[in-house]
Amino acid sequence: MNKLLARIYNFTDKRITDLIAVKQLTLLKFVYILLLIPFVVYPAFAVEYDQIVSTSDGTLDVGIYTIPEVPNTTEPTKLKISFLKPGTERIQEHIDYTVNVTKDGDYVFGPIRLTHTSPGYVTIPVQFSENGLHQIDIEVEGILFSPIPLETASLTMNIGQEETSIPAWIKNNAEWWADDLIDDSSFVTGLQWLITNGIMTIPPTEQGAGSDDVIPGWIKNNAGWWADGQIDDSTKNSDVAMIPAAINGDTISA
Repeated sequence: MNKLLARIYNFTDKRITDLIAVKQLTLLKFVYILLLIPFVVYPAFAVEYDQIVSTSDGTLDVGIYTIPEVPNTTEPTKLKISFLKPGTERIQEHIDYTVNVTKDGDYVFGPIRLTHTSPGYVTIPVQFSENGLHQIDIEVEGILFSPIPLETASLTMNIGQEETSIPAWIKNNAEWWADDLIDDSSFVTGLQWLITNGIMTIPPTEQGAGSDDVIPGWIKNNAGWWADGQIDDSTKNSDVAMIPAAINGDTISA
């Protein structure tokens, strides 16, 4: 009898030990899953945004990208809009917002009524009917079910055109111009091509008296540095935009 009781006791003790071990293992698995959640959830939103802008008071960032990548007039464009915690690219949930899209002041889409997104990101389908620059205004009036003073994030989107880059022959011209191998007017002809094709815009000018030699020397220096890759296209654009006006003797408006 004592042997039987001892066997029952040993069996019961082993079962209890096994159950404790199973519970401990289950608890460890649960903790492990909790630790993995941030790595599972956030990469789902690790998209490459075409643009990220802050709302007018900086409470949120707004990221946007499109499907198709180059919006056009032949098929609907999906505007993929995410509301982000400032400076983090992490989704901010529960946003009250409105969206509208305009071209030259005319509505292309919206304005929609105040809408709530629980996950913090939305897809807006828009059918564009014209190519060219459009403005997207996203207004935010609430975060996490609490109203806030209206803040706006404004973006521009060029419909029907891929992002343009400066052709290599323009850089060749810049190098020759910097080395005095071609004259000012020859170089400006290339700049006019950039302007005509929307790659570069010139600032407002006031008509001047005209001059044959009014281009500052530092602009020509920059042209050579740009051709050699020492400064980037955006810096070069801001400089060369002044050259056509300078050759005409115009004054650049601030």
